[in-house]
Amino acid sequence: MKKLVVSGLLALISFATFAQEAEPLAATSTEKEPLKLRIRKNVLRPLGKDWYITVSGGYGIPFISTNKRSPLKEIGDKDWYQRKNDLSVKPLFGTNGGGFAFNFGWGHMFNKNIGIDVQHTIAWHPEQLAARIDLETYYATQRTGTFGIYISPHLIMRWTNEKRFGITGKAGLVLPIFGNTVSRASIKDKQGRIIETLAGYPIIPLNIPGLFGLEIDLAAKAKTSYHPTVGVSASIGFDVKLSKRVTLFSEIRVQAYTIKLKETIFTEFKQSSYINALGIKIPTPDGLLVIPSNVANASEAPEFLKHYVYKDEITEESNTARYGFKEIINLDPNIPEVDINKPMEEPGQKFNASTLYFNAGLRIDFDLWDKKREDKRTAQIQKKSSKQKKTKAPKESKSKKAPKTMLDDPDVDIQVQ
Repeated sequence: MKKLVVSGLLALISFATFAQEAEPLAATSTEKEPLKLRIRKNVLRPLGKDWYITVSGGYGIPFISTNKRSPLKEIGDKDWYQRKNDLSVKPLFGTNGGGFAFNFGWGHMFNKNIGIDVQHTIAWHPEQLAARIDLETYYATQRTGTFGIYISPHLIMRWTNEKRFGITGKAGLVLPIFGNTVSRASIKDKQGRIIETLAGYPIIPLNIPGLFGLEIDLAAKAKTSYHPTVGVSASIGFDVKLSKRVTLFSEIRVQAYTIKLKETIFTEFKQSSYINALGIKIPTPDGLLVIPSNVANASEAPEFLKHYVYKDEITEESNTARYGFKEIINLDPNIPEVDINKPMEEPGQKFNASTLYFNAGLRIDFDLWDKKREDKRTAQIQKKSSKQKKTKAPKESKSKKAPKTMLDDPDVDIQVQ
């Protein structure tokens, strides 16, 4: 009976000892399993994580053209030509965009495919015809050019063939941070249209051919500013690597937004009027007309004539005489006068300033994530991982003794294994 009991105890002790030794072996095998996953030497990890700058230039054409017009009612919103037996009235299509642009940008690629950038654009949109009226007794024209500075943040998607060529797409916003429109206007009035549009009085025939006529000439230059606005910007481009860090690219870029007029200030203003009697021109005396007869320069012009402010709504309280609620000169005691020392208030207007650009330039990379650096980084990660595993490996206690495998039977002089 004693032998059976001792044999059973030995069997349990041996099984427990084997289980304790087998468990760390299994754990060690499990820990080493990921080391069998090898990375091929010739496989490139994602490239492109870097900072870069771009410099480019290009030319733009009007995009999504709409009807053009002058903010001045005296000039209108069309190209109107008329003579006795000839008539041509047509709209003018275009935008306040187009022209030359210089771009400077900087950006960051999170990997070889996705990144962000910010592009700064300085653009000059050359003078274009905004509106014109060409009649026998009235001629008015306006030409307009715009200068602007824009910031455009983009999200970037880039694809390359890992050699020299690539395609880059961008989408984001355009934020005009500075800009103004310079307009040049010229008016020769022989029918009293200026008096009608400024003072609200009906046109009075002031011209009797060959006998008598009142002529008003106006030449002016003005700057128009805008309210802040936000538009959209998108582009698609083709890249060619010239060297490890320098890339040549070309792109087609759309910049679409509208601008809302804020105010127009005349920097040059000259108005003269005279009476033409039997071919003899006599300067019109001051006070004869409801508007100043002669103004030599902008400093002499009343604020009402040289400064326009654009409002969302014109009411009976607005400082304007165009609609009959107020007069420049108080001819009717029941109608209040405008304040000629304050700007004229006009209905607000929006203009399209969208442009389709064709740009070319260079991109310079500063922190290329190339294959050598990636291999070095991989080796560092593997080395660090190996150290961590050695640190975490279970250590056997020095005080732990090997299990006994032999027991002496006190009753029987026989060793049982």
